[in-house]
Amino acid sequence: MYLKYLISGSIIILISTTAAIYSLITGLEVVLGTSLTTLVLGVVVLTTGLTFGEPLTELFRTYVRDLSRLVSKVLEDSGLLGSSRFRVCLNDFKVVISTKSVNCSETSLGFGLVNDIPYLALPLDSISKFEVVGSDLKDYLVEVLSRKFRVCRGVNVLGGDDGYTVELLGVSDDVLELIKSPPNYIKLLVLGMSAKYLGSDLELVSEDLISNNYVVKFRVIK
Repeated sequence: MYLKYLISGSIIILISTTAAIYSLITGLEVVLGTSLTTLVLGVVVLTTGLTFGEPLTELFRTYVRDLSRLVSKVLEDSGLLGSSRFRVCLNDFKVVISTKSVNCSETSLGFGLVNDIPYLALPLDSISKFEVVGSDLKDYLVEVLSRKFRVCRGVNVLGGDDGYTVELLGVSDDVLELIKSPPNYIKLLVLGMSAKYLGSDLELVSEDLISNNYVVKFRVIK
């Protein structure tokens, strides 16, 4: 969707429709022909605005697909694919993927072993740049995920203290593709933003995709 085309198309349709009505009332066939031609142009521009995708967006989408396949292969070879242990660590601001729980202080970015437990630690530096806003976690997630990045239409947050449930309502098709591609960047985004707002390490409890709603449950590590 391209906003400039949408606005331009709407304006052209409005003007040409007004001219067509005027020509029908006054009987000016020349004006009617011109207005109908312009109306077709307006419809084309409006349709383009509804279906247009920025080439750069398509480039990034292809890049993410390729990167996801690479990460999936790496996780599979290391025995971490399908691992249920996702822990966000505020030190170095990273997410640690492992087969069993490991202490954040004992991990560093990249691959490693803690007591013979393999792990992969990925940086979450980009999330650290998001300004904390709102009076609670829900306000913060709505501002960034819904309003800024249009990941979903809305956000629900339940719980508090030790455990939270975050529900992303009405996620887009592109987001669904990311959710289904390891290591699931939307999950990392939700966990990372929540850890930043709460000021605590977090660990994923469960996740679920119900139609176009994505639900993430996590606990706070104190």
